[in-house]
Amino acid sequence: MSRLWPLAVMTTLYYCPAAFADKPATAPSTATQQVYQSVERSLKYLQAESMSWLNTRKCAACHHVALPVWSMIEAERQGYSVDKKFVTETADRMLGSREKMIASKLMPGPKDNPDPRPGSNMGIVFVAIAGRALPSLSEGQKQSLKLIAKEIPKKQQKDGSWKSVDDRIPINESPATDTAWSIMAMEAGTDASKPSPEREALAKAKAWLDGQVPTSLQTKVFKIWMALREKKTRAQLQPSLDELLALQQLNGGWRQVPEMASDAYATGQTLYVLSLAGYTAHEPQIKRGIDFLIANQKPDGSWPMISRSTLGPKRVPTKLLTPITCAAGSWATLSLVMLVPKSKTDVAHN
Repeated sequence: MSRLWPLAVMTTLYYCPAAFADKPATAPSTATQQVYQSVERSLKYLQAESMSWLNTRKCAACHHVALPVWSMIEAERQGYSVDKKFVTETADRMLGSREKMIASKLMPGPKDNPDPRPGSNMGIVFVAIAGRALPSLSEGQKQSLKLIAKEIPKKQQKDGSWKSVDDRIPINESPATDTAWSIMAMEAGTDASKPSPEREALAKAKAWLDGQVPTSLQTKVFKIWMALREKKTRAQLQPSLDELLALQQLNGGWRQVPEMASDAYATGQTLYVLSLAGYTAHEPQIKRGIDFLIANQKPDGSWPMISRSTLGPKRVPTKLLTPITCAAGSWATLSLVMLVPKSKTDVAHN
């Protein structure tokens, strides 16, 4: 195990603009303890942001609630300490019952007018993604996932795809990513053992997605992710995996799009899927990616981000950065806990 970086070096990396530029990473290999500390900082940041959003907005938003809760669930599964009370209560608040989903603005209430927009409500999609990660489900949560699986096909396009009502890029980047998310959410509440309208919708969606040629980094990542879920092997996917690895920048990170610098959203997402494909923290390119995340984390546990999202009819860029910052922190955390899980010995010494 390599030694911890001196505090002065870490401070320089946190505040020096050059640390975020796409230049070759020259720092020593990240120590396991540094990853543990990075995850702990991130979990505290994500929980604080989620609590604040829920208390002020009264909304279980994908970026502030579902994605952070998913990362916390996975962190605990990999041996990290999380606030179980917060995770349990938030999961129940999101999925405990139809009434709780209405209260969290995930589904319309009986007196609400139907949403006339042609796109899908991705809020329930992301909540289902978090729900499917829970180690166990209450009866109410099981019923909520089934309800979501029945609700999602109502906005499915004729070709089998979905498109979000909001184009908050990169979370809702394209019909391909929206469709991949929708498939995973539906599978969480669909009985795969018997025919149903939900299974028909899934088959149509998968056929559409299989025919799409990925163009952005995120669609390449999702294409591999979905193939892994269909039990494709690493050997079968190696050309696509090599293409993904070839997009790694000299600083160890990945870019959302070519005109942007490497960031935690693209890097965390890519490393997470590479971990699912069997890559480990011992491989040089993966270690460089981890080093990038550690070097660029801010003292408060978040990562510096800019927003690509433009909202409203005039396409005005959003000024609120916490949504993309929370989403990026969730992806970075997911990748770090998957690649550097905590052993029982490490947990006992904390």
